[in-house]
Amino acid sequence: MEAKTDADTHSQICLTDKPSFDHILHHLQPETSDLTFTNFFMWQHSYGLRPIYLPDLDYWVLFAKPPNRWRPFFLPPVGDWNNPDKLKKVLDYMDRLAKSEGVALWLRRFPGQLSQALHDIDPTIVFTEDPRTFDYIYQAQDLIKLEGRKYHSKRNHLHQFSRKYSWEYQRITQRVVEECCSFSTEWFDIKEVFHRVCTDEQKAMAMVMNNYDALGVCGGVIKVDGQIQAIAVGEKLRDDMAVIHIEKANIEYEGIYAAINQQFATDFGAPFQYINREEDMGIEGLRKAKLSYHPARLVMKFNGERK
Repeated sequence: MEAKTDADTHSQICLTDKPSFDHILHHLQPETSDLTFTNFFMWQHSYGLRPIYLPDLDYWVLFAKPPNRWRPFFLPPVGDWNNPDKLKKVLDYMDRLAKSEGVALWLRRFPGQLSQALHDIDPTIVFTEDPRTFDYIYQAQDLIKLEGRKYHSKRNHLHQFSRKYSWEYQRITQRVVEECCSFSTEWFDIKEVFHRVCTDEQKAMAMVMNNYDALGVCGGVIKVDGQIQAIAVGEKLRDDMAVIHIEKANIEYEGIYAAINQQFATDFGAPFQYINREEDMGIEGLRKAKLSYHPARLVMKFNGERK
């Protein structure tokens, strides 16, 4: 049985799709880090993502068939979540598509608002929390100023870094993009990434850096003795919130993560009230690191299945 609807099915997400995604997401004003065009674009190879546009509904359905990993699933559809009639039609389409693929309906990384709306439409879909994917939200000024006793250790790390090393922060320009794409180090290597075996993270970073201007992202690097040793890249998520998609640094330099965090927050995050620093992926060390910056709150995400 084939899923039938007036749909525009793509083999992959293309840069030409960005205006459509951006227009819808601007009206949605999401606060989960998954819901940006850049995020879909950079992780599409890891997810095995198949984007489907439903023009009659002005909705994007995002079906993922990850190679040799999770079973197939749907990411949150991108459209008008406040219109229950449209949302029901989208859910019906996802049901038909899942059946045509011979898989059960599995929904991943759904924000609370969308989870509740879908459960209201179909109470047989049960959503459960997925703490590994919860986003960490910070007051931008906290990350910039690092004021008060709770940030004492962070200020110490910054002072140690400044005392020990000759460094500078630079906003990423096309020249810096070319530097990032041309060098190969143990901590950051995206050179010819699609011509060899590499990690999902390397593929995602390469997608961003190789399409930096077209994606409209903003980034910064820290150079130590003239060499790039840390990088951060983010973008606007909603009117009051930025999101950090990439933050990598060479841990041979003590305090460098504290430095790139604070410098990029100051350079890029200052106009926003909040900064979303994404999830901890269930990694204990990453969870502790994110908690050490005292988030203002966590944004919950849910997985859904029929029971």
